[in-house]
Amino acid sequence: MGIKRFFACCMIAALCCTGTVFAAEKANLNTATEEELAADPKIGAELAKKIVEYRENVGDFTKYEELREIEGMTDTKIKEINEHFQIEGVASFDCNC
Repeated sequence: MGIKRFFACCMIAALCCTGTVFAAEKANLNTATEEELAADPKIGAELAKKIVEYRENVGDFTKYEELREIEGMTDTKIKEINEHFQIEGVASFDCNC
């Protein structure tokens, strides 16, 4: 392996390792705007609107299971939402689905 290729591989490996250190924090599900939620392809505009309406009518989420009260929400969808959004102070959603 040539020296240039070796150093290129080392630089790529270093960037991959530091990516997890500098990864962005998950956004808060209780403060995210409808636009921020809709920008996530796993949520989309329709579900984003329902999430915001739920917060406005019922209040902030205190556990992930409350998302099940939203029409069209499934455990799989909740797990996908949990990939990018968190409920501050609440452990990640964990189900046997």
